[in-house]
Amino acid sequence: MRRHLLLTLLSALLLSLPWYESFSGLLLLVAFVPLLMVEHDFAKSNRRGFWKYAWLCLLLWNAATTWWICNATFFGMVGAFIGNSVQMLLVVWLFHVIKKRAGSAVGYAAFVALWLAWEWFYFDAEITWPWLTLGNGLAKDVKLVQWYELTGALGGSLWILLSNLLVFFILQKQQADLLNFRAAKVEKMLLAALVAAPCCCSLVRFYTYREAENPCRVAILQPNIDPFNDKFGGMSAEEQQRVIFAQAASVATDSADYVIAPETALENMLWENSIEQNSLMLRLKSFCAQRPNVSFVTGATTYYLYGEDEDAPPTSRLMKNSSRRYDVYNAALQADSSGRVLRYHKSKLVVGVEMLPYPKYLNKIIGRFAISLGGTSGGLGTQKERVAFTSSNRKFKAGVAICYESIFGQFYTEYIKKGANVMMIITNDGWWRDTPGHRQHLRYASLRAIETRRSIARSANTGISAIVNQRGEIVQRTSWWTRDTLSGTINANEHITPYVKHGDIVGRAAGIATLLILLYTLVVRCCKPKPKTQNPKPKTQNPKLTLTRFKTLLGL
Repeated sequence: MRRHLLLTLLSALLLSLPWYESFSGLLLLVAFVPLLMVEHDFAKSNRRGFWKYAWLCLLLWNAATTWWICNATFFGMVGAFIGNSVQMLLVVWLFHVIKKRAGSAVGYAAFVALWLAWEWFYFDAEITWPWLTLGNGLAKDVKLVQWYELTGALGGSLWILLSNLLVFFILQKQQADLLNFRAAKVEKMLLAALVAAPCCCSLVRFYTYREAENPCRVAILQPNIDPFNDKFGGMSAEEQQRVIFAQAASVATDSADYVIAPETALENMLWENSIEQNSLMLRLKSFCAQRPNVSFVTGATTYYLYGEDEDAPPTSRLMKNSSRRYDVYNAALQADSSGRVLRYHKSKLVVGVEMLPYPKYLNKIIGRFAISLGGTSGGLGTQKERVAFTSSNRKFKAGVAICYESIFGQFYTEYIKKGANVMMIITNDGWWRDTPGHRQHLRYASLRAIETRRSIARSANTGISAIVNQRGEIVQRTSWWTRDTLSGTINANEHITPYVKHGDIVGRAAGIATLLILLYTLVVRCCKPKPKTQNPKPKTQNPKLTLTRFKTLLGL
């Protein structure tokens, strides 16, 4: 029906707009309502085919918000669209089935629980792309989501889903009695409270929150080396190093605590087995020796060669003309005047770009087809725990989230649990060109700052580099695709937020609720008596087809 198609397209539009700079995430509070109306029509008439409209809506949402992936990889974009939308469709279809089997009350509860449980599970899945977590859509509305320090982004998802259901219930009741403005009075009051209470509390928190004065001076580098034409071939490693060190020298005064360079900024075959003697690391140490207070944090590609008696993990590769194996890491390094080199290996990797799912089984089969992105390809090595880099003057401990890692709220909190009192994000978003992708990524940093109450120094190769305060405000930023530096101050914070302490409580509760709902639906389905048919028609036996009957049927 044309009405159903228009409602589906409206839902897709409302779900997509919040991921663009000009629109508020508050649109998400009503974005599912048109799709819920379509589902209601299909359930009421007991018709099949709702899944087609649902998938169209979810596929359009994915395409409209993350189409920019095609600038890095066309097949990755197609995989993300289809894989993500199919998982979302499974959630919506299950809600539709449960609602038909167990009733509307259980069905709508399942809608909320299933969606939240899926988002929570998706954060830790082997194949994961949680870019469109509903709570992320509120990243521009930092004044209204200060309560993320309690719940994380999944609290935003819960808020959005409940608001959609209440708006839908109100419209249904109002439609049934157009002249009665008191219809759905309770639902209207609940909706007003649900929307107003978090917003008012958040505004109070935003304007009353004060950062403790504990200044950490940062110098952020944005070398703007084109990842397509220069970064990995067109410009030599030595030339890139000259750009980085020239920028660092221009901003690294004696008062600076950190100099921060972006993801994979330095390349020089850095074997971790002998990293202290590497010529690049010696150059870094020499730079810091002239500036004793400075700690230099940079992204790099590093390698580790396993000994003959070491157990190499599934991500390792076989050296050419040798039986030895080695791992490749997308790493963050810190050098300072003490001569030490601290290391951290990126551990949330982009599927198909930096890692293959289930590497034990797939690495040997399809590893050679992996997309090359960020200067590395195939399966990269990871590490089990986060680390925090202690500054040269021992005053600060910095967690360094590498690119994609800044999307995962609970994962990000692990840096704070390791003692980080300031945070850094190093990234290379140039692969997406000048599209909404790099702007969305920047905005997600605001949510991580609110959840952890840790200021962030963000270094992006091509932009946008920024300083984000503990309220999630972007207080300083560079322009896109320009060679630039940024100097400023961020305050260190030792306080542990409830979200850091307890993690995704909303997700865990939704997981339990989902299991209970599925169990209840199964019990209802099994125990529901089959309807008895009245006056059943007697079974007719097909008479034997004889030659005489055949002639009779033909009228002969």
